[in-house]
Amino acid sequence: MKKSILLIDDEYDLCELITMVLNKEGFIVECAHTLAEASEKLQVHPDIVFLDNNMPDGTGLAFLQMHPVDFMSSYVVMISADPSKELQKKASIEGVRDFLPKPFSMVRMRSILKEAV
Repeated sequence: MKKSILLIDDEYDLCELITMVLNKEGFIVECAHTLAEASEKLQVHPDIVFLDNNMPDGTGLAFLQMHPVDFMSSYVVMISADPSKELQKKASIEGVRDFLPKPFSMVRMRSILKEAV
């Protein structure tokens, strides 16, 4: 059974590239470019969520705090250009399982996916 991924990031090119690569590797990938759009797509309960912290309509951290039940069955990975220990600690408290600092490589993303599946 194919694993589903929700990629929440406002960078359209990044989402398109990751979707293309991960679809070829057998994943089903949905993208959301705002937190409002992500709220709708969370209803399908994806297996894995990659969540950018800095979004145009808020932060990923605040989004996690507002939707704790929606993330319960998902392996959540925070993506951020701010790799501070403070953000990583706060994200961990909110249920984030891994942290992917920007810029990142597909090798690192694949490593996380192996852990998640």
